[in-house]
Amino acid sequence: MTTTRKRPASLLPRMAVSNIRKNTTTYLPYIGVSIFAMFTYFVFDLILKNDIMYTLPKGGYTLMLVYIGFGLLGIIMVPFLYYTNSFLIKRRKKELGLYSMLGLEKKHIGIMMFWESLIVYVCVMTGAIVLGLVFSRLIFLLLLNLAKMQVDVTFTVSPKAIIDSLLFYAFISALNLTVNLIQVGKANPVELMSDSRKGEKEPRHILPLSLIGICTLTVGYHTALSSRLAEQVFMDFFVAVFFVIVGTYFLFTSGSIAFLRILKKRKGFYYRPEHFVTVSGMLYRMKKSAASLSNICIFSTMVIITAVCTVVVYLDMDTIVSSNFRRVFEINCFGNAASDAAALQHDVAAAAKANHVILEDEFLFDSIALKVKKEENAFLLWDGTGNPFTDKEDVLLMTQEEYTLMTGTPATLAPDEVLIYSSGPDFARDTVRFQTLEYRVKEELYECGISRKTPNSAFSSIYAAVFSDAEQVEKVCQAFLVESAQAHTYFYGFNLQGEEAAMDSFSAALSQQMNSVPGFAGYSDHRSSMADQRSMYGGLLFIGIFFGLIFLICLLIIMYYKQLTEGFEDQKNFEVMQQVGMSDEEIKRTIRTQISMVFGLPLLGAIIHTAVGMRMVYMLLGAIGFFESALLIGCTAAGCLVFALVYSFSYRRTSMAYYRIVRQMN
Repeated sequence: MTTTRKRPASLLPRMAVSNIRKNTTTYLPYIGVSIFAMFTYFVFDLILKNDIMYTLPKGGYTLMLVYIGFGLLGIIMVPFLYYTNSFLIKRRKKELGLYSMLGLEKKHIGIMMFWESLIVYVCVMTGAIVLGLVFSRLIFLLLLNLAKMQVDVTFTVSPKAIIDSLLFYAFISALNLTVNLIQVGKANPVELMSDSRKGEKEPRHILPLSLIGICTLTVGYHTALSSRLAEQVFMDFFVAVFFVIVGTYFLFTSGSIAFLRILKKRKGFYYRPEHFVTVSGMLYRMKKSAASLSNICIFSTMVIITAVCTVVVYLDMDTIVSSNFRRVFEINCFGNAASDAAALQHDVAAAAKANHVILEDEFLFDSIALKVKKEENAFLLWDGTGNPFTDKEDVLLMTQEEYTLMTGTPATLAPDEVLIYSSGPDFARDTVRFQTLEYRVKEELYECGISRKTPNSAFSSIYAAVFSDAEQVEKVCQAFLVESAQAHTYFYGFNLQGEEAAMDSFSAALSQQMNSVPGFAGYSDHRSSMADQRSMYGGLLFIGIFFGLIFLICLLIIMYYKQLTEGFEDQKNFEVMQQVGMSDEEIKRTIRTQISMVFGLPLLGAIIHTAVGMRMVYMLLGAIGFFESALLIGCTAAGCLVFALVYSFSYRRTSMAYYRIVRQMN
């Protein structure tokens, strides 16, 4: 009796190993993608647990972004690995039903499944940790390089990161095992035997579902197309993504069935062998297929958008960083630029010579700054209420003489004429009113050194108004209750060329010297701020690279499992078709038709989603100072083309697996 009780305990682990070995086609992709997922999770955790990240200069922004990426990674991995597990259990149900029919009790099947999960767990975590230990330093150096931080640092491995990863995947494995045990425990052997081949019924109420899909997709598209660079742009992004995902699912579920029904009614099309098998097979399992196809569409969109954003930020990083500042070194003073600024320029030139640096890109202008509220074509006195980021505008008043000195471009204005420049959306008015004073806009300027032009921004703009003479400027100042003599300021900015140490010495000397300058208002050395921004954008690039790879791996594994699962489901169908006379060439043609009809839809949907979503992406990138629309359009077109090639190659490879399966017929 003792020997009989021990036999199942020693047999079940061996059966688990044998099952995994016999189902390598199904298990290996799952183990591979799980290793990649946990490797990524482990590396992110290693970086966060590395003490050096908390002491590196300029590392704060990068650390914050890695934390955000780490959280998003965990959110993505749980449902995705649960989703891929559903393919595994679907494929295994016939085998488990056979075990049950042969007399293996449910509790023994459960123990065997536990051993299978344990073996997979050990394989995945061993592979992930080994890869993490081997490549973590290389990836860490990549992060530091992208973030423009010191790279000759020591990278340490935290045991806590290993424990965190082990616990995280243990949770996912326990979740998947629990779901599998519930499904197997509730079904009888006959149901298990048939469930692996059982298709799903067509969903009811196709018309209402189609309308829901159209409406939700319309809302998502409208949100994306109408978004502006304002405070709510990030909320708009999540709203648009949510409605597009919901709309995609409903349209793939209901719209695809409606389309297939139309094809079925076309007798000349439907009753051709390759079309008959494809259309009838898709109708047979369309509800499940719609879910996987919608996932493929969404992941494809994510891959394209993530790749495009990563590339454009990398290509335009220097412009993004520099455009947030007029010059690297800036001095602001109250006073008269004609006299005081000349003396200041002389002193700065002397300090530069003494510290062996060269002044470059010098820029000087003087003006009077007003805080105003804009209504239509009128600038009114701002009363301090409302949102200062969107309701308060800055207007710089200057004479045509000051404008000519600033730009080198002569201007000739009548007393009732002005030149207008807006750093945001165009002013686009023939007249402009300052309180009760009205002037004719002779010309609207589209380039001006005072600020970069960002026409899509919904935040407050900086305006420049150029008048004919000081008398007109004084009238406007009086209308806004401003004392012009006290409000007059000048800006002097420049860049430097030289050694970093020499720049440091120059900046320290100039900062001390400024305290003795009449009317001194402020001195800024933006090198530290620019380094912070480069670090932050480098962190974004790092996360973009990894998440682009993650989305691509998720996409490929869904594609592979879809082909694999449907190959096993169609195997019997093709066997019957072959028995009634379908040739190998007709089977191949049927497969090609199915691929073109089914797998072309997610690609088409992803390209449409991307084209519509690029408007919102442009707004989101505008929040970090990216406004190169031509670069974004070019990268988007190139990204869609490259992705289409990768997508086609991937489906060609997976269709080969599908064909091999359906050809394994007795």
